[in-house]
Amino acid sequence: MGTIRDVRVDAVPGIVVQRWRSTEDGLFLRARGQPDEVRLVCVCGRSHWIVRERFGDGTASLLVTCHTCGTRGSFLMEGVTLPTP
Repeated sequence: MGTIRDVRVDAVPGIVVQRWRSTEDGLFLRARGQPDEVRLVCVCGRSHWIVRERFGDGTASLLVTCHTCGTRGSFLMEGVTLPTP
């Protein structure tokens, strides 16, 4: 695995998330076309997020809200299915 690169939430419009994970070091995304994970960073410089997955209309989205300043982002997710109840 290569070096983890930080990307700002406002610098990645149109990113398609294939996988995500949240750790004490931040929110890490695996995006289509990227060889390595990236760490999502807010415009305020923090990288701690409240994360929700939304399923509907045949699509899945990753919704993020900065835990510090409230900045929001939304990303299309690929290769995920609705969890089985």
